[in-house]
Amino acid sequence: MGLPLFFAFLAGFLIYVNVRENIRERGIRENRALTTGIVTEIDERGYKKRDRVTYHYQFEGKQYAAVRWIHVPEPWKYTLPGRVIPVALDSMSPENSMFLIFPLDFEWQGLAYPDSIKNNFPFP
Repeated sequence: MGLPLFFAFLAGFLIYVNVRENIRERGIRENRALTTGIVTEIDERGYKKRDRVTYHYQFEGKQYAAVRWIHVPEPWKYTLPGRVIPVALDSMSPENSMFLIFPLDFEWQGLAYPDSIKNNFPFP
């Protein structure tokens, strides 16, 4: 009796996380505002071999801090911290954000991949 309940709880939790992430991403796409942020830390002890990247940004006079779990290419781990990066956020809920660094990030936002990033962070 306990094992089926555990799996039901686990499935419900995974569905909740997935739906929540989809709502967050849709909000960024539908109410997108762009700003800049600064990567403050890359923690290499990430979940599933992903790195925890902490960044800070400002929107309408208020400071925000956020985390993105991604795989950071090895050469970038030494050059990305302290750099100014573009940040897309949900203007209706500015704590929902995503910094843009990879070509697919910009494609997902319908934006051109800027030369400033291409030249500073060549994609390996």
